Amino acid sequence: MVLNAKFKHRIFLTVLLICLSGCAANQKITSPSTAKKDKWFANDKAQHFSASFLIGALTYSIARAGKADKDDASIIGFSFSSTCGIAKEINDETKHNNWSYKDLVWDFLGSGVGVSVSNALD
Repeated sequence: MVLNAKFKHRIFLTVLLICLSGCAANQKITSPSTAKKDKWFANDKAQHFSASFLIGALTYSIARAGKADKDDASIIGFSFSSTCGIAKEINDETKHNNWSYKDLVWDFLGSGVGVSVSNALD
């Protein structure tokens, strides 16, 4: 089955919206003292962004080396990198009871920027 670019983008946006809506719904109501611990700008947010950036860029490059076109490589890179971020947050929740939608936002941003930079340099 051959998918055109418009259909691929619709699938991508649908999956992204589903993931983001689940993140907001799963966030627990916390006391103000707990909420202060998870800031939007902190060292761990830079780590989430950087790791997702590198995973997204590397996966894009591997997909392109495997003869995928730019659109497919972008979807593969973003999807794989975002999946790694989601898996990390699920692991944090199950082992440490520490789910953070803010971490996930930084994961998605890093994934998008990493794939975009790789695409622009390709």
